[in-house]
Amino acid sequence: MNHLDSLERHRRVARMVGIAALMLLGMAGCASTADDLAVALPEPTAALPATPAGAATLDLAEQALNEGRIDDARALLGRAVLSMGDKPRARLIAAEVQLASGAYRPAATAFHELVASEDVKARALQGEGIALSLADGASESGHASLHAAVAQDPSLARAWNALGYYHDLRREWHQAAKSYTQALVIDPNSAMILNNRGFSMLMQGRISEALADLGEALRQDPTLRPARENLRLALAWDGKYALALAGAEDGGLARALNNVGYVALLRGDQDNAESLLLRAIEVDPAYNAAAARNLAYLRSLRESKGMLLPR
Repeated sequence: MNHLDSLERHRRVARMVGIAALMLLGMAGCASTADDLAVALPEPTAALPATPAGAATLDLAEQALNEGRIDDARALLGRAVLSMGDKPRARLIAAEVQLASGAYRPAATAFHELVASEDVKARALQGEGIALSLADGASESGHASLHAAVAQDPSLARAWNALGYYHDLRREWHQAAKSYTQALVIDPNSAMILNNRGFSMLMQGRISEALADLGEALRQDPTLRPARENLRLALAWDGKYALALAGAEDGGLARALNNVGYVALLRGDQDNAESLLLRAIEVDPAYNAAAARNLAYLRSLRESKGMLLPR
C-alpha cells in the first residue's frame, strides 16, 4: 500500500471518522455562513471629507483584522466610516470582515461589487476568489478571480496561497507547489502558507517535505493549531507515534489518539492502531464514537483476512 493511495482514502473517509486534517486559507475564521454576519456600515456624514484620522482608523481596523480581532475591526471600521465616508477601502475591509467571519457568499458579493474600483481592484479580486474557493472548493469562478488578482498584482500572497489550495483540490500537485512557493517568496514567514504547503506534501505522501514545512510553520507560529494537527498526522505517517502524541493536552488526547491510530490503520500497522484506538476510548468515553468506528473497521479487516482498504 503506498502513501498516496492511503492518503486519498484518508481524505475520502475523514469526515466519517472524525480525523483532524486541517487547512487554513486566506482569512477564513469560524464556520458560520449566516448572512447576518454582514458588516453594517453607518450612514456617512456628507459634509465630512476624508481625513488622516479616518484613514489611520482604517489602518487600525485592518491591523485588527490581520490579527484575528474581528469585533475590534468592526468597531474601528464603523468609526472610520463616520469620519471619512463609505469609501472603497472601507467597503473592502468590511468585505474582509465578512470573509474572516465565515460569511463566504456575502463576502464574495461584496468583493465583486468592488472590482470596478481601480484603487482596490486587485485586492477585491483576491477576496472574491478566496471567498468563492471557501464556499465552493475547486470552483472555476474562484480560480478565475484569483488568476485575475495575481495578474493585476503579483505580490498578493493570499491569492497565490488560495491558488495552491485550488490546485490541491484538483490533485494538480505541480501547480499547487508553484503557487505555494510563489506565496512564500512574497511572505516567507507565513505560518499559514507553510501549513498549507506542508499539508499538500502530506496528501502526496511526501512525508519528509511535509514534516519540514509543518515544523517551520510551528516555529513561525507555535499557536497555529491546524499546523500542529497536521504535524501529528505527518509524524504518524512516518511511524513516529509517540512523537505524534507529544504535547497532546488532556482535553485533546483522545482526539489525537484516534487520529494517530487511524493513520496507523491506514499504514497497515494493525497492532499499534488497535492499541491507540483502545486508549482513545479509555481516555475519553465521550469520544468513543469515532474511535469505536475505527476499531470496528480494524477488526473487520482482520476478520476478512487481509482485505484491502476500500477505494
